[in-house]
Amino acid sequence: MRYLALLALTCLLGACGAAATSPLTRALTHAELLTLPPQAGTFTPPPPRLDTPLPETGWTPVTLPHSLPRDVTPLEHGPSVYTTWYRFALDAAQQQAHTPLFLYLPRWQTVGQVALYGDGSLLWRSRGDPVWNGFNRPVWVPLDPLDGGPRPATLLLRMDSTPGFGGGITRVWVGSEEDLIWSYRARLVLQNLLPPAIAVVYLVLALFGLSLWRPGRSEWLAPLFFIASLLYLVRVLHFTGPLDTRLVSSAWFGWLTVNSVGWLVVVSLVFNFWLCRRRYRLMERLMLLGMLCATLATLPGLASSTTTAALANLSYGLVLLMTAIAIPLLLWTAVRGRDRLALALACLNIAGVPLAVHDILLMNYQLSLERLYLHIYSVGAFFLLLWYILNRRFQEGFRAMEQGQLLLTRTLAAREAELAESYRQLREIERRDVLTGERQRLMQDMHDGLGASLTGALRMIEHGQCNNDHLGEVLRECIEALKLTIDSLEPVEADLGLLLGTLRFRMQPRLEAAGLSVRWHIEALPPLAWLTPGSALHVLRVVQEAITNVIKHAQADTLWLSASANADSVQVQISDNGIGLPAQPVSSGRGLTNMRHRAAALGAQAAWTARPEGGTRFTLTLPAHSVAQVPA
Repeated sequence: MRYLALLALTCLLGACGAAATSPLTRALTHAELLTLPPQAGTFTPPPPRLDTPLPETGWTPVTLPHSLPRDVTPLEHGPSVYTTWYRFALDAAQQQAHTPLFLYLPRWQTVGQVALYGDGSLLWRSRGDPVWNGFNRPVWVPLDPLDGGPRPATLLLRMDSTPGFGGGITRVWVGSEEDLIWSYRARLVLQNLLPPAIAVVYLVLALFGLSLWRPGRSEWLAPLFFIASLLYLVRVLHFTGPLDTRLVSSAWFGWLTVNSVGWLVVVSLVFNFWLCRRRYRLMERLMLLGMLCATLATLPGLASSTTTAALANLSYGLVLLMTAIAIPLLLWTAVRGRDRLALALACLNIAGVPLAVHDILLMNYQLSLERLYLHIYSVGAFFLLLWYILNRRFQEGFRAMEQGQLLLTRTLAAREAELAESYRQLREIERRDVLTGERQRLMQDMHDGLGASLTGALRMIEHGQCNNDHLGEVLRECIEALKLTIDSLEPVEADLGLLLGTLRFRMQPRLEAAGLSVRWHIEALPPLAWLTPGSALHVLRVVQEAITNVIKHAQADTLWLSASANADSVQVQISDNGIGLPAQPVSSGRGLTNMRHRAAALGAQAAWTARPEGGTRFTLTLPAHSVAQVPA
């Protein structure tokens, strides 16, 4: 900021006047003035040469800077133009110098056009619309002809003006490029280039702020900042130029630029009131109504561009009146609210009032034309503070969002810890439930199987009805049942083939002892997701009972055990070449009843059929998919 302030100060000092380091560089502070009577008609391009000499009488010496008074009386009916001539003379040293010389005019101002002649030949002329003619743009003209001819001795500045609007010029500088170019460039930057650049920067910042704003919120600072930036950009176009009427008509351009300053002041005051967190709706409505009336009164179609320029003072006066009424209330509200930023913004609004008065006086030739228009720069400072406020609001919002995210992260972490603890507790409960279920299953199986067999054997021994062979058979069956129970606890990973292989390993010694030849044929079987330890014990019990029945009752010498699968089921078959099924059905014994019960618990089907070759075939059809779990 210090370097920017230093640069601005340097530019201001350089723009105030040229550094005359060469004796050829001089400020022309005196000229001769000739005013011709108004002529009916419109503006015509100045001729390339003055073929008709100007009269020698009627010239009046004047001191530069010089201005023609502005007439505030109503506009005359019908178009007319009056012409004013300024005459300057170069001294002998400037005429005979070999160094190239240039003419530098900081500013001219009128509603019309300007042309510069050297010894009767046109050297330079203004461009664009007569009303918006680039009056604020400094003039830079080389005085040496391109064809190598003599340097002009007399300079004539022609100013064609609309009656009633006045006109004027600053001092005219003639000298070398080294002495004048810095002042010309400083003036060009301050009067023409810097205000639009500032306006574009603020508009870009406003667009960025608007992109972060979301409709529906109570915060309207970002939209107001964008509207104010857009109005400021339109306003600074008033001081640039010349206007190219191929882009926009003169009437619409004047309507936009003249009224934009009023709307800009209204928006800035409303912004300041909102920043104080206080609404004066009546004041806001009166300001909006006043600007609406001024805007409609100068609407193209109702007023020409010349009329709009004439009514500009009335519009600016209305804006000053609204500001004078609103400023005390705004200052009181800012002081009462104890908001430093709102108070600083109010002070900038107050500081803009004398600068606006300065510019109105300068526009009406009440001040020297060598002064700069300052209100656009005070508005630039206003926008700088405005952006700081908006940026601070965004930063506060971002910090609040970050704190919210941090709080949300902490809350989520706490909830995740609670969920993890709940999950751990559920797992522990589930583990205890599984252990309890397995314990109950084992107790039931041992009670119904092993316990019943041992109890029966014990009673036979107590009554003296059991020999050693029968007792050994009972004990072997008890040991096999205990082994099957233990095997059902081994993880088989839903593999029925592995379960059947384990059963073969357990039953093989008994089958060999019974004189049975066993033929196994196990195809590739799909995994059975429902094959839990309880279901595995059911399968083992059913298959074991089927093999035991073959050993005890079939009187066979060969046993076939096979397993195959299709899309919906898995079939386990135990076949023998024994005596087959009895011709007359008999009541089912305890073993067959248990087999059917266990098959039903699996959702399976148990079936006995006769083999055509002789013998019996037992088929256990297991579901390939899930089954309802029933305790053993």
